[in-house]
Order: sequence, then structure tokens, then C-alpha cells
Amino acid sequence: MTKSNLEDKLKGFVGSTAEITKGAYRTTKSGLEIARGGYEKMYTKYPIITNYLSSAVGTVGGDIIAKQFTEDPNVSPRDLAFTASAAVIYSYLAPKMIEWSTKATDKVARGWKRLKENKVSHTLFNTVLLTAMYFPVNMAYWNYLTVKNEAPITLEDNLAGAITLGIATIPYLLADYVAIKKFSQPETKKWLRPFYSAVEIVWNTLFAGGNYISKKL
Repeated sequence: MTKSNLEDKLKGFVGSTAEITKGAYRTTKSGLEIARGGYEKMYTKYPIITNYLSSAVGTVGGDIIAKQFTEDPNVSPRDLAFTASAAVIYSYLAPKMIEWSTKATDKVARGWKRLKENKVSHTLFNTVLLTAMYFPVNMAYWNYLTVKNEAPITLEDNLAGAITLGIATIPYLLADYVAIKKFSQPETKKWLRPFYSAVEIVWNTLFAGGNYISKKL
């Protein structure tokens, strides 16, 4: 094979790869646009149901992923019933928690000049407060999952839950900050639950996967 033929083949290969990549990108983008349009239409007609289904993706999906890194990866109807019912609470609380933390932050800002005049400080304070408000809710959910798994609720288990939630503080602080900044307005609130569900799935995957790998090493 001559040098010229080799160069032609390489150019052809690079060109074909570029076209395939562009085609895949266009297809993915088109699919996402269709999914987004469908979600927005469903939310407009059935906001409560849409919020619930979005929450269920996180609670059910997150638990399924976490179970895949345990000795019993099978998902039972009991698992689905518990996590699907938990989605009812989270679908209601997600927008309400931001409303409550924002109102509390605004009240504090009336007597704290820096919060009142500095938007960044106001948002950061609101974020920390929101994350703190979620702590007892998530601890309750931890015990709820303990009941689901038919295990006893003990002080030791609750301490383990508190440590786990403590480890999750940093990523969830970031998530709460983004939620307040991007998804707390009436026109963007419809994306709040899908956002939190995506965060929950990613976190469960990384945390459970990390624990699984560390035990195997």
C-alpha cells in the first residue's frame, strides 16, 4: 500500500467517524427535545402526577441502583411499594422546602444587613438552611428504608445514617444551590423534581458503587 493510499484511507475513516458522531449527536439532541416537549405538555396538564412520577424516578430508581451493590440485588414488590409511596412526600416537599427556606432567609435578612444587600450571601445562607432542613426529612427516610428492608431501627443504624447524610452534605449543598438558583421560579419549577431525581440517582450510584468497590479491595 502506497503512502497516498494510506492517507486516503485515513481521511476516509476520519470523515466517516465524524459523520457518524454528528448523526448520533443530532439524533440524541432530537430525542431530548421530544422528551422535553412531552414532559412540558404533561406537566402543563397534570402537574401533580408529573411531579410524582419525576420523584418516583429518584426514590425507586435510587433504591434499585443501591440494591445492585448489595448481596441481594433482587427488587421485590415490597421495595417498589415503599419507595414509590415515599415519592408522594418528596414530590410535595421539594418545592415547599425551597419556599420555606427562602421565607426564613428573607426574615433573617431583615435584621442582617449583609444578607439583605448581598444576593450571593443571601443565596448561600438560603442553601445552607435548605440543606439543614432536609436533614431530618432524610433521616426519617433512612428509617423508612430500614423498615422496608425489615431490619431493626437502632441507635447504631441511625448514627450510620447520620454519617452517610453528613458525607452527602457537600454534593447536596451544591444541588440545593442549583435548585434555588435555577429551579425555584414559577417558570422553571417544573424541572425541580427531575433535577433532584437525577442528583439522587447519580449520588446513589457513586456512593453505593464506591462502598462496594472498597469492600472488594
